[in-house]
Amino acid sequence: MITPVSFWIILGVLLMVLEIFTPTFFVFWFGLGSLAAAVVAYFYENTVFELLTFIIVSGVLVLSTRKLAKKITGEEVRSINVDEIVGKEAIVMEQIDNKIGKGVVKVSGDMWRAMSYDDDIVIPQGEKVVIEKVEGAHVVVKPLRKTSDLENLDG
Repeated sequence: MITPVSFWIILGVLLMVLEIFTPTFFVFWFGLGSLAAAVVAYFYENTVFELLTFIIVSGVLVLSTRKLAKKITGEEVRSINVDEIVGKEAIVMEQIDNKIGKGVVKVSGDMWRAMSYDDDIVIPQGEKVVIEKVEGAHVVVKPLRKTSDLENLDG
């Protein structure tokens, strides 16, 4: 049977190793919270104290280092008003084919899942499109070229 001290140490190490595979500096703090809970488990063996220690230490570390982590990664949280991209020009990064559910466009530096306004039109990679509307987490696009021009490319 695994002891509470061993459990918290194993969890802490696993969370710290998991941090290596994530692009954010977030999971590591929960690993440190687990190690703090292991210390409490060693001295008190009280599950409530262990959980409170884990939650409080992890929470304090996450909240107190959030600004520091943003400075280190250089990432700023960007908010986007989806109405801003409607009518903008985009470039197809992955061929858009509604029938197989594929397609990605890049607009204003952001990547969006994309669908063609017409299920029968396949828009090749590198093609320029215009954003017609935003539906949930994807955009509906229309090619800048005429439909007949695109069909001639396929034939």
